[in-house]
Amino acid sequence: MNTPHRLLAAITTVLACVLPASFVQSQYDPHPAGIDYQEDYRNQFHFSPKTEWMNDINALIYADGQYHMLYQWGKAIRHGGYATSPDLLHWEDEGVALIPQESFLPAEAERNVSGAQVYSGSGVVISGETAEKITGSTKEAMVMIYTGTKVGTCLAWSNDGGTTWHDYSGNPVANRTKGADPRDPCVFFHEPTNKWILALYENGTTLYGSDDLVEWKQLSNIDFGFECPDMFELPLDGNTDNKKWVLHDANGSYLVGQFDGVRFTPEQETLVMDVGPDFYAGQTFFRPNLPSGDVIQIAWNDHWNGGIGESPWERNATFPVKIGLVTHEGKMKVTRTPIQAIKTIYQDTKTWTNKTITPQDEKDGLLKDVRAEAFDLTATFDLSDTNADQLVFQIANKEIVYDIEKQLLLGKPLKPDDDNKLTVRMLVDWSSLEVFSAGGVFSYSEQFAFTPDDESVRLFTRGGKVALETLQLSRIKSTW
Repeated sequence: MNTPHRLLAAITTVLACVLPASFVQSQYDPHPAGIDYQEDYRNQFHFSPKTEWMNDINALIYADGQYHMLYQWGKAIRHGGYATSPDLLHWEDEGVALIPQESFLPAEAERNVSGAQVYSGSGVVISGETAEKITGSTKEAMVMIYTGTKVGTCLAWSNDGGTTWHDYSGNPVANRTKGADPRDPCVFFHEPTNKWILALYENGTTLYGSDDLVEWKQLSNIDFGFECPDMFELPLDGNTDNKKWVLHDANGSYLVGQFDGVRFTPEQETLVMDVGPDFYAGQTFFRPNLPSGDVIQIAWNDHWNGGIGESPWERNATFPVKIGLVTHEGKMKVTRTPIQAIKTIYQDTKTWTNKTITPQDEKDGLLKDVRAEAFDLTATFDLSDTNADQLVFQIANKEIVYDIEKQLLLGKPLKPDDDNKLTVRMLVDWSSLEVFSAGGVFSYSEQFAFTPDDESVRLFTRGGKVALETLQLSRIKSTW
């Protein structure tokens, strides 16, 4: 008999360790009756759990021919939710992999161990001696490094493709704590120094080094960041001879600079990679064994903004993007671009070229016959000879406005390019809006309650006319 998922939190508080995923799934059914991903506001090509609450993306790993994602699951007590995908598009909610563990806690009378939770972290792939030390076998294994509240930095591992997950017997490996701070370890391998590096939210961001993921030594600290750090190296403007390191936090604030294996040295002021209200806790895949070698990021699409009344689940992830680094307006800036694989889930595509957009298009315009609720749209406008005040996309009950005079898109600064052209791309789902421009330098993520029964799409102006060079709209098939 399956135990109702609302009782899972009560059950797991008394469990002594991280249990195999197969056991947990007998308590939490990842395929409860009546869940068909057609509920109001249920995204059709963005990940969301079958039921219950999700928030921070915790670990993104490619192993055994699959993409693996762990994320925070459960509102009252955080667990490690788990999902897999063959292509970053079609996800399977596998249930709960990590349960708050207390078996290794010291028997200190003053320590209150009740209420321990699985907080955010990251994931890596190991083998050989490192794997043997942690798992008892040299076989390749996935390892999640996370914060166990009232515990410290912990390891959990799987060497059977995620079928079972186990706690490391020597937990915690670092940062023993009586509360939730410090937290959110991001771990990656630094080849020049042949060391594992851990970036931790601790008085800003503290960096640690290790040879084996178990013994950690503090390296340095930088006064930057709030929660869920991530750190990676990118070529600037595609030049592999000129690479820079990016350090960012949960809010998407980031620094660009140099990392020598000990210390991160920023080379410019703090910038922000996403200006929308709902981007939070973005994490990138462990790169050494990722098929593309790209920096691929998924984030949480909520930023603690209260949700939109979705049920029986709460919140969702952003669409996977490729991260880049370019010189833009004299600064080194991160770009976010939806992965190319999105084209494989297009249902159909329509294209319009060399049109004039006017205020009259609001009622009987270019897109009057379009019916779409989940789609990928890209439009390029020539603003060199316009007398309009605003460009407006009306998606069901949502207006996406570009203020031509003030050069603001959705209220955020965005200049046309040097030729006075403006290109806007948007991914629209049943409760997600992601907008990109300026080659991905402009990124905007929002959870929004699009009217469920409204499939209308409109494009019009206010105050005058605008030349549309091209518009492409691709409806997207459900990935569930």
